[in-house]
Amino acid sequence: MRHLPSLSGLRSFEATARHASMTKAAEELGVTQGAISRAVQALEADLGCPLLRRSRPKLFLTEIGHLLYSEINHSFDRVAVVIGRVREQQRGGQLAINSLPTFAARYLIPRLPRFQARHPEMQVDLTTSENRIDFAVESIDVAIRYGLGNWSQTASMRLMDEELVAVCAPELLARHGGELGPGTIDPRQLLRHTTRMAAWDEWLKAAGADASIEPRGPGFEHFFMVIEAAVSGMGFALLPRFLIARELADGSLVIASRQELLRQQAYYLLFATERRFDPKIVALIRWLKDEVALDQGAVRPSAAPSLPALLRAPHREC
Repeated sequence: MRHLPSLSGLRSFEATARHASMTKAAEELGVTQGAISRAVQALEADLGCPLLRRSRPKLFLTEIGHLLYSEINHSFDRVAVVIGRVREQQRGGQLAINSLPTFAARYLIPRLPRFQARHPEMQVDLTTSENRIDFAVESIDVAIRYGLGNWSQTASMRLMDEELVAVCAPELLARHGGELGPGTIDPRQLLRHTTRMAAWDEWLKAAGADASIEPRGPGFEHFFMVIEAAVSGMGFALLPRFLIARELADGSLVIASRQELLRQQAYYLLFATERRFDPKIVALIRWLKDEVALDQGAVRPSAAPSLPALLRAPHREC
C-alpha cells in the first residue's frame, strides 16, 4: 500500500514552486491564497520537514523542496500526457505525427488525402522536428526519423532506404557540358546539406573522384532548401530520389550523373513500444506500407518487416 501525502497538498506545492508565488498558484488552481498556504503547511507537517523558505516578497525552495518539486513536476507532466491521450481517444481518434521537415512537406502531405479517405474518423496533427522524441512526456503518437535504427526504448519500423542522386537544373547541366564526373567537378558548385556533410564525401569516393575534393558550394539546413537551390541553378545537389520525383518528372531537375549512392541510414517510423497494438498506429503503419509499395518506381524497396512480425515483437530496434 502506498503511503502518499494529500494530492491537494502536492498540487498546491508544485504550483507554488513552479510560479515561486502562492498568489499565482491560487489563481491557477482556482482557490484562495490561504487555501494554498494551508495545503503546503499540511504537506510539510506530513513530511516532517520544510519545503519552502519564506523571505518576503519571494519564496525559495529548500534542498528537500527542490528534490520533491523536480520529481512531482515530472510526474504531473507524464500524467497530463496520459490524460491528453485518453481524451483524444474519447474524441474519436487524433493522430499526432512528428516528422522531419522535408519528409513531411514533400512526401507525407501530398499523400495524406489518401489516408484521410481511408480513415475519415481520424484527425491528423502534423508537426516537424529533427530532435529526439521522448514518447513518455510528449503528446506525439509516432515520429519519422532518419538514422541507423538504433533508437533505445522505442519501437521502430524501417520505411524506406535513402538512394541519393546527383541532380541539377537542365540549364546548368548544359553549361557544364555533360555528365558530372570525376574530372569535371567544381567544388564551388556542389550544394551542401549542412547536417548531411558526409554524403558528398561518400558519393565522390564512389564516383572515383580525387580524394582531396571538398564541397565548397552554398550550405543549407534542410533538403527542401537544397531542392529549391538546385532548381534555381545554384549548383549540383545530392538528393534522395523519392523527395524530387515531381521535379524529375516535370524536368525542372535532371540527373547529372549515373553514379548513385545508397546510404546505410534509412527513414524509420518510431513509436512507444507499449503502443504497438494501438489501432491508430496500426492503421498508419498499414497505410505507409501501402504508400511505399505504390512508390516502388521512385523508391528503392527496403527490407521493412511485415506488420504481423512487427506487432509480435515486444521491442524492436531495426
